[in-house]
Amino acid sequence: MTKFEKEMFTWDGMYLMYKGDFDGAQMMMDVCPDAHPSWEGKLKPAFVARFKYRKPYKTWIKFLCKHATVEEYMDIACKTSPVDAMKHFGYEGK
Repeated sequence: MTKFEKEMFTWDGMYLMYKGDFDGAQMMMDVCPDAHPSWEGKLKPAFVARFKYRKPYKTWIKFLCKHATVEEYMDIACKTSPVDAMKHFGYEGK
């Protein structure tokens, strides 16, 4: 199981992504063969959550680094939702 690394998160103002390596991570060129050549040999960033109105992404990053592994979170989040996955690990939010 792979622990989340704070430095591997990216946030563009709406989407929180994870660009670190973990079991099940996919290479960008395998997922999108027509991607720009600069993606060659790089991992496809994994979707963590979308923040439409409130933006507690820093709280989510801190919580995930302390309470979840990447594989566990991604597995639960793809079956339910990011919010339900966070609740599974004990996140209560504000």
